[in-house]
Amino acid sequence: MTITTKRLHRRSVLAAAATLPLAPGLGAPAIAQSRRKVTLVYAIQTIDSAADGFFGALPIGLGFYADEGLDVEIQTVAGAAAAVNLLVNGRAEFTTHGTAGLFTGVDKGVPMKGFICQIPDYFLSIAVDRNGPVTRLEDLKGKTIGVPAASGSPMFVTKAVLKNLGWDPDKDVEFLAVGAGLPALDAFKRGRVQALVAFDSVFALFEYHGADFRYFRPPPVPSLGFTHTTNTTLSVLEKDPAVALGVGRAMIKSLVYMAAAPAEELTKLHFKVFPASRSSSMSEAEALRLDALRQKARLAFMRPKQRVFDRTEQLGDATDAEIIGQRDLLFSGGEIKTQHPAAAYFTRQFIAEYNKLDVAALVEKAKSYRA
Repeated sequence: MTITTKRLHRRSVLAAAATLPLAPGLGAPAIAQSRRKVTLVYAIQTIDSAADGFFGALPIGLGFYADEGLDVEIQTVAGAAAAVNLLVNGRAEFTTHGTAGLFTGVDKGVPMKGFICQIPDYFLSIAVDRNGPVTRLEDLKGKTIGVPAASGSPMFVTKAVLKNLGWDPDKDVEFLAVGAGLPALDAFKRGRVQALVAFDSVFALFEYHGADFRYFRPPPVPSLGFTHTTNTTLSVLEKDPAVALGVGRAMIKSLVYMAAAPAEELTKLHFKVFPASRSSSMSEAEALRLDALRQKARLAFMRPKQRVFDRTEQLGDATDAEIIGQRDLLFSGGEIKTQHPAAAYFTRQFIAEYNKLDVAALVEKAKSYRA
């Protein structure tokens, strides 16, 4: 089976968000003209899964943005650099993407910071065939490893892993750029690569297509974090903090729903908000099954137990150690030139407000949610 993914153009994203009715009992629709209009840019051209629901389908479809008096326009672009460029040029108030884009933006002098960390753990793994000859990471010496691209954080992390083994990553293995879609899985199945480096939801897609992996997450992967943030300019944080707080608080509610609501219902909501993301080549049952795998894979790196259910950690926060770990990884790979302190990249000015929400009550609502 092949999956056809439809690209979500800006108009389709906006049209879906504008026409979707709010879920009953989750906040009365505000008069559109009275809401503050802001633009949020996602650094990937498709929003194809409820695994990305924390900024898109959930706060739109459940009315969380509207409850904050916000009319959020979501734009999609190819890459964090393009997203940050819109922020710099005043064409957007917010961006949401992997933190490599935040670090490089700050390194280039962009006056921006993250103000909510939605994915605290680093969601990259190295995978091999569970039934193949590679049973230890050390067995990869002399083998070919498939990576999404010849640069970027996946490559830097993989090289750091190999250096920790005492290897020379430029001599002891071969790297092959295979992308982050089904062509990568094809390269793996055909033996062109003996291991794949990829992110959580990508591996979920591969598993849906029958792959059976053994996963490795050796040092420094477990110590990395601060993986995905939503960001804004220093000007917004200083002069208009209420709008950033509103965006963040809507996303916090969405994180709770991701942790507690039935995965199938979140997928149904996602397809209502972003109908173009539904593959025409898949049955509803198969689409729900694939998206459930993606959500499960994503939640594994979002600490729902600690942040939502046990409440031993603050929702939306990240530690200085996690921030510095990412900074140092990018610095060692040559992606950034300066090592600023953690506070240069992330502000905790709204964390206390986020966590004043009645999370237990939200969990109960989420458990009974039906799209």
